[in-house]
Amino acid sequence: MRREKALFLAHSAEGPEALPGEGWREVALPHQWTLEGLEAEVGWYRLELPALGPRRFLRSWGDYYQEAWLNGVYLGRHEGYFFPWLLELPNGGELLLRVAAPKEPLGQWPRFKRQIKGVFGQHDCRPGGTTERGQERGTGGLWGGVEVWVREEVALLSLAHRLVKTPTGWRLWVRLLVDAKRPFRERTRLSLVPENFPGEALEKEVPLEGEAGRAWREVVWDLPEMPLWEVWERGLPHLFRLEARLAGASLEVPLGFRTVEVDGEGWLLLNGRRLFLRGTNVIPTQWLAGYTEALAQKDVALVKEAGLNAVRVHAHVTHPAFYRACDREGVLIWQDFPLQWGYAPDEAFAREALRQARAMVEVLGAHPSIYLWCAQNEPTHNRRTLGPLLAAALKAADPTRPAKEASDFREHPYPGWYWGHYRDFLALPGAPLPSEFGAQALPRAELLRRVLGEAAWPPRWEVYAYHNFQPHETFRVAGVEVGGSLEEFVENSQAYQARLLEFAIHAYRRGKGRVVGYFQFMFVEPWEGITWAVVDVERVPKEGYFALKRASSPVLLSLVPFRERLEVGGPPLMEAWLVNDLPRPLRLRVHLRLEGEVGLDLWQGEVALEAGEVRRVFHLMEVWEAPLKVQAGLAPLQEALGSLPPGAYRLVGEAWEGERLWSRQEVALEYLSPLLPGGVAW
Repeated sequence: MRREKALFLAHSAEGPEALPGEGWREVALPHQWTLEGLEAEVGWYRLELPALGPRRFLRSWGDYYQEAWLNGVYLGRHEGYFFPWLLELPNGGELLLRVAAPKEPLGQWPRFKRQIKGVFGQHDCRPGGTTERGQERGTGGLWGGVEVWVREEVALLSLAHRLVKTPTGWRLWVRLLVDAKRPFRERTRLSLVPENFPGEALEKEVPLEGEAGRAWREVVWDLPEMPLWEVWERGLPHLFRLEARLAGASLEVPLGFRTVEVDGEGWLLLNGRRLFLRGTNVIPTQWLAGYTEALAQKDVALVKEAGLNAVRVHAHVTHPAFYRACDREGVLIWQDFPLQWGYAPDEAFAREALRQARAMVEVLGAHPSIYLWCAQNEPTHNRRTLGPLLAAALKAADPTRPAKEASDFREHPYPGWYWGHYRDFLALPGAPLPSEFGAQALPRAELLRRVLGEAAWPPRWEVYAYHNFQPHETFRVAGVEVGGSLEEFVENSQAYQARLLEFAIHAYRRGKGRVVGYFQFMFVEPWEGITWAVVDVERVPKEGYFALKRASSPVLLSLVPFRERLEVGGPPLMEAWLVNDLPRPLRLRVHLRLEGEVGLDLWQGEVALEAGEVRRVFHLMEVWEAPLKVQAGLAPLQEALGSLPPGAYRLVGEAWEGERLWSRQEVALEYLSPLLPGGVAW
């Protein structure tokens, strides 16, 4: 039974005896008080609970500490935002929940944090960014609401599973958390029900017995070969629902038959086959109470539309709706534990982190979309102490998935933003799997004026900075011009982000083999910020989204110009590559042309590619090394290039499979008048 409403009071009282009798107001659950404009650190919720059934259990999702009183009697305390507090209620009556999300004191914050909240506690994409104001607009509240479960003396409280591949099928290890008031022997019915495809349900009924108390009980179920869960580009993500019924209660979790492992070269093997990861980092929202199933479905649809097959849930656990959408749509998830930068170095914090790491596996482990656990993002002084400990705990809790100690700074290359030039991506920094790279871009001007008001134009930089804007990187490294209007500033900013992303991803795609995938940073703005996202907070794409989409097609044509500025008569193209990430061979029709004041066809022909192949199909040096009769055949093209009028042109390439356009790339070129008589010979 889910409670939809509660009485709420923002108050710092330590116990119910200090609460005022007035000032309470009704709120809808789920609830986070920041969404109402409150800057409180403590909120109280009051609910009237009927005395239903022999036993009652409270499940509440709150950020970050919870305490409970029933009819004035203290029941206990819970720490942790992303997994529910499961608490038995002795009877009905007035339930008071105190939810506290206190700001950590300066000195402890930001380097020695104690709250395991990841990007919700500190990040450069939240209100205030990395400044001393970075804890403003906190995340306190009952973000997931509350439920009251009615149970018998033998109570089913949680359901989990692990899958093991066998030579003839699958062995399903079902785990049931049972709380019994007495020794018991009960019949348990398990069901496997197809969720997104037609098929018959499978059922198994077994006896389950145990002593009084709370403990995990286990059932092993041998199954034949089953339809596989796959990423969307390889086939249907066959999804099942595992249901368990015990003593009048039932629970269900998702299940997908698939295997994941990482080979010695760093490749992800999904169902035994290598998969090149085309990914992005996601922080869908700063306030989970405002996220919905519809918004999760929209976000994942945008991810798929961009050609991406994977997301990294960046340094937090997000709303359950997002995981459900990825399960349904065949999008893989790299799941971070909520640790971002520095934390307390003591043993007490390490014990709490271990407890919560195991809880993350229990809460999320049923989702077939999750392929990797990662213990920390960009750790500092804890790198060699906390990361290995947590990775070992994650692996022990779930031996069926890889576990990674950390996503380190050295895997996060930012040429063209924090250092260097975006052309430095040619060196494939962060290989074999760069898990962050990108550049900031302003959202559209209309949104900025609404959010920033008069500070939008002319820009008041302190307001921009609070909304995460980085001026040094924008102006000094990227060289973005402000321009003469807000619209021009937005256009310049978005154009730079798009150019960097397209250049970087093409370099990584051409380096397939040395590179096994990429995770661009990042996908959607989690609040009204100015961030690295390619989609703004209202889900309107920036130019960078379309660049990401073009560069992330499963089949890619990648063109490397000879020069971007060259004399009339010069060759426009240095290299052409084709990349096939699909698990089947392709026969592609490739068309290259120049578009401008005068159009010119350069080449058209068919190219066959094997499944998963990357190949350079043209290199200018090979033309120069070709026999004379081959070079003679190019004379008409040379003559046509030599007769082009100077000006701006576009080198356009397309790769077609039948009537399907898989990839299109445009490269801006400028043809200049020859400096010397006679032009250019090649």
